[in-house]
Amino acid sequence: MERNLNRNITGMENLLEQYEDFLKQHVYPLEMEAIYGSFKATLPKLQELRQKAKDKGLFAPHLSLSEGGLGLSLQEFGRISETLGRSPLGHFIFNCQAPDIGNMELMHQFASQTLKERYLLPLQKGEIRSCFAMTEPEHAGSNPVHLSTTAVRIGDEYIINGHKWFTSSADGAAFTIVMAVTDPNNSNPYQRASMILVP
Repeated sequence: MERNLNRNITGMENLLEQYEDFLKQHVYPLEMEAIYGSFKATLPKLQELRQKAKDKGLFAPHLSLSEGGLGLSLQEFGRISETLGRSPLGHFIFNCQAPDIGNMELMHQFASQTLKERYLLPLQKGEIRSCFAMTEPEHAGSNPVHLSTTAVRIGDEYIINGHKWFTSSADGAAFTIVMAVTDPNNSNPYQRASMILVP
Protein backbone atom coordinates (compact mmCIF):
# COMPACT_ATOMS: atom_id res chain seq x y z
CA MET A 1 0.00 0.00 0.00
CA GLU A 2 2.75 2.45 0.91
CA ARG A 3 4.66 1.67 -2.31
CA ASN A 4 1.58 2.43 -4.43
CA LEU A 5 1.11 5.71 -2.61
CA ASN A 6 4.74 6.66 -3.26
CA ARG A 7 4.42 5.70 -6.92
CA ASN A 8 1.29 7.84 -7.19
CA ILE A 9 3.06 10.78 -5.58
CA THR A 10 6.02 10.31 -7.90
CA GLY A 11 3.68 10.11 -10.91
CA MET A 12 1.92 13.29 -9.83
CA GLU A 13 5.21 15.11 -9.36
CA ASN A 14 6.30 14.02 -12.85
CA LEU A 15 3.02 15.26 -14.30
CA LEU A 16 3.37 18.62 -12.53
CA GLU A 17 6.88 18.90 -13.91
CA GLN A 18 5.58 18.34 -17.45
CA TYR A 19 3.06 21.16 -17.05
CA GLU A 20 5.68 23.47 -15.52
CA ASP A 21 8.11 22.76 -18.37
CA PHE A 22 5.40 23.38 -20.97
CA LEU A 23 4.53 26.72 -19.39
CA LYS A 24 8.18 27.80 -19.24
CA GLN A 25 9.02 26.74 -22.79
CA HIS A 26 5.87 27.71 -24.65
CA VAL A 27 3.33 29.74 -22.67
CA TYR A 28 5.28 32.34 -20.69
CA PRO A 29 7.05 33.65 -23.82
CA LEU A 30 3.64 34.45 -25.40
CA GLU A 31 2.08 36.22 -22.43
CA MET A 32 3.11 39.77 -23.29
CA GLU A 33 1.99 39.40 -26.89
CA ALA A 34 -1.38 37.82 -26.04
CA ILE A 35 -2.31 39.92 -23.02
CA TYR A 36 -0.86 43.34 -23.80
CA GLY A 37 -0.99 43.04 -27.57
CA SER A 38 -3.87 41.54 -29.52
CA PHE A 39 -5.34 38.30 -28.22
CA LYS A 40 -7.03 37.69 -31.58
CA ALA A 41 -3.78 38.20 -33.48
CA THR A 42 -2.03 35.77 -31.11
CA LEU A 43 -4.82 33.18 -31.31
CA PRO A 44 -3.22 31.12 -34.13
CA LYS A 45 -0.10 30.67 -31.98
CA LEU A 46 -2.24 29.80 -28.97
CA GLN A 47 -4.14 27.22 -31.04
CA GLU A 48 -0.81 25.68 -32.03
CA LEU A 49 0.06 25.39 -28.35
CA ARG A 50 -3.32 23.78 -27.62
CA GLN A 51 -2.54 21.19 -30.29
CA LYS A 52 0.92 20.66 -28.82
CA ALA A 53 -0.69 20.11 -25.40
CA LYS A 54 -2.97 17.50 -26.99
CA ASP A 55 -0.03 15.80 -28.68
CA LYS A 56 1.78 15.58 -25.34
CA GLY A 57 -1.29 14.11 -23.60
CA LEU A 58 -1.72 17.11 -21.30
CA PHE A 59 -4.95 18.55 -22.74
CA ALA A 60 -8.17 18.73 -20.69
CA PRO A 61 -6.68 17.21 -17.53
CA HIS A 62 -10.03 17.44 -15.71
CA LEU A 63 -11.79 15.02 -18.07
CA SER A 64 -11.96 11.27 -17.70
CA LEU A 65 -9.72 9.01 -19.76
CA SER A 66 -12.67 7.99 -21.95
CA GLU A 67 -13.35 11.67 -22.70
CA GLY A 68 -9.76 12.34 -23.71
CA GLY A 69 -8.53 13.70 -20.38
CA LEU A 70 -6.19 12.41 -17.71
CA GLY A 71 -8.77 10.97 -15.32
CA LEU A 72 -7.43 12.95 -12.37
CA SER A 73 -9.13 13.18 -9.01
CA LEU A 74 -10.35 16.61 -7.89
CA GLN A 75 -7.34 16.95 -5.59
CA GLU A 76 -4.93 16.03 -8.39
CA PHE A 77 -6.56 18.44 -10.79
CA GLY A 78 -6.38 21.12 -8.09
CA ARG A 79 -2.60 20.76 -8.04
CA ILE A 80 -2.43 20.98 -11.84
CA SER A 81 -4.75 23.99 -11.79
CA GLU A 82 -2.53 25.74 -9.26
CA THR A 83 0.39 25.33 -11.65
CA LEU A 84 -1.60 26.49 -14.67
CA GLY A 85 -2.78 29.53 -12.72
CA ARG A 86 0.75 30.93 -12.81
CA SER A 87 -0.05 32.17 -16.30
CA PRO A 88 -3.19 34.02 -17.45
CA LEU A 89 -3.06 31.72 -20.49
CA GLY A 90 -2.44 28.45 -18.64
CA HIS A 91 -5.97 27.15 -18.27
CA PHE A 92 -6.90 28.25 -21.81
CA ILE A 93 -3.99 26.37 -23.41
CA PHE A 94 -5.02 23.14 -21.67
CA ASN A 95 -8.79 23.57 -22.24
CA CYS A 96 -9.77 23.82 -18.60
CA GLN A 97 -10.53 27.54 -18.35
CA ALA A 98 -13.65 29.09 -16.96
CA PRO A 99 -16.39 29.17 -18.00
CA ASP A 100 -15.78 26.22 -20.36
CA ILE A 101 -14.82 23.84 -17.56
CA GLY A 102 -17.98 24.67 -15.59
CA ASN A 103 -20.14 24.42 -18.69
CA MET A 104 -18.61 21.00 -19.44
CA GLU A 105 -19.51 19.83 -15.95
CA LEU A 106 -23.07 21.17 -16.19
CA MET A 107 -23.66 19.62 -19.60
CA HIS A 108 -22.05 16.33 -18.62
CA GLN A 109 -24.58 15.98 -15.80
CA PHE A 110 -27.72 17.56 -17.20
CA ALA A 111 -27.69 18.07 -21.00
CA SER A 112 -29.66 15.91 -23.39
CA GLN A 113 -27.74 13.51 -25.61
CA THR A 114 -28.42 15.77 -28.59
CA LEU A 115 -26.88 18.79 -26.84
CA LYS A 116 -23.93 16.68 -25.69
CA GLU A 117 -23.17 15.56 -29.23
CA ARG A 118 -23.62 19.01 -30.75
CA TYR A 119 -21.93 21.15 -28.09
CA LEU A 120 -20.30 19.19 -25.26
CA LEU A 121 -18.08 16.90 -27.34
CA PRO A 122 -16.60 19.73 -29.46
CA LEU A 123 -16.13 21.76 -26.27
CA GLN A 124 -14.23 18.92 -24.61
CA LYS A 125 -12.03 18.57 -27.68
CA GLY A 126 -11.28 22.29 -27.67
CA GLU A 127 -12.87 22.80 -31.08
CA ILE A 128 -15.31 25.44 -29.80
CA ARG A 129 -15.59 27.79 -26.83
CA SER A 130 -18.55 28.69 -24.65
CA CYS A 131 -19.70 31.46 -22.36
CA PHE A 132 -21.97 31.85 -19.34
CA ALA A 133 -24.57 34.60 -18.92
CA MET A 134 -25.79 35.25 -15.39
CA THR A 135 -24.71 38.75 -14.27
CA GLU A 136 -27.15 41.59 -14.87
CA PRO A 137 -26.47 45.35 -14.59
CA GLU A 138 -29.68 45.93 -12.64
CA HIS A 139 -28.55 43.80 -9.69
CA ALA A 140 -25.48 43.70 -7.49
CA GLY A 141 -23.22 40.76 -8.17
CA SER A 142 -24.10 37.41 -9.63
CA ASN A 143 -26.70 36.21 -7.16
CA PRO A 144 -29.07 33.80 -8.94
CA VAL A 145 -31.83 34.75 -6.49
CA HIS A 146 -31.85 38.27 -7.94
CA LEU A 147 -32.44 37.83 -11.67
CA SER A 148 -34.70 39.87 -13.92
CA THR A 149 -34.11 37.84 -17.08
CA THR A 150 -37.05 35.54 -17.78
CA ALA A 151 -37.55 32.57 -20.05
CA VAL A 152 -41.05 31.49 -21.05
CA ARG A 153 -41.61 28.18 -22.78
CA ILE A 154 -43.78 28.29 -25.87
CA GLY A 155 -44.06 24.89 -27.53
CA ASP A 156 -40.56 23.49 -27.94
CA GLU A 157 -38.82 26.85 -27.57
CA TYR A 158 -38.06 29.41 -24.89
CA ILE A 159 -38.51 33.15 -25.31
CA ILE A 160 -35.75 34.79 -23.26
CA ASN A 161 -36.11 38.42 -22.24
CA GLY A 162 -33.45 40.19 -20.21
CA HIS A 163 -30.23 42.18 -20.00
CA LYS A 164 -26.92 40.42 -19.27
CA TRP A 165 -23.41 41.81 -19.04
CA PHE A 166 -19.94 40.63 -18.07
CA THR A 167 -20.75 37.44 -19.97
CA SER A 168 -17.51 35.58 -19.49
CA SER A 169 -15.77 34.62 -22.77
CA ALA A 170 -18.62 35.83 -25.00
CA ASP A 171 -16.19 36.92 -27.71
CA GLY A 172 -15.65 33.88 -29.93
CA ALA A 173 -18.05 31.56 -28.11
CA ALA A 174 -20.18 29.07 -30.06
CA PHE A 175 -22.90 29.06 -27.40
CA THR A 176 -23.85 30.49 -24.04
CA ILE A 177 -25.61 29.03 -21.05
CA VAL A 178 -28.12 31.65 -19.88
CA MET A 179 -29.50 31.71 -16.37
CA ALA A 180 -33.09 32.96 -16.42
CA VAL A 181 -36.18 32.83 -14.23
CA THR A 182 -38.55 30.12 -15.47
CA ASP A 183 -40.60 29.54 -12.30
CA PRO A 184 -41.11 32.99 -10.73
CA ASN A 185 -43.74 31.86 -8.22
CA ASN A 186 -41.75 29.01 -6.68
CA SER A 187 -41.64 29.43 -2.90
CA ASN A 188 -37.97 28.43 -2.92
CA PRO A 189 -36.05 31.33 -4.53
CA TYR A 190 -33.22 28.98 -5.47
CA GLN A 191 -35.56 26.93 -7.66
CA ARG A 192 -36.95 29.82 -9.70
CA ALA A 193 -34.17 29.94 -12.29
CA SER A 194 -33.05 27.54 -15.01
CA MET A 195 -30.00 27.31 -17.26
CA ILE A 196 -30.75 27.32 -20.97
CA LEU A 197 -28.21 26.65 -23.73
CA VAL A 198 -28.43 29.29 -26.47
CA PRO A 199 -26.40 28.99 -29.72
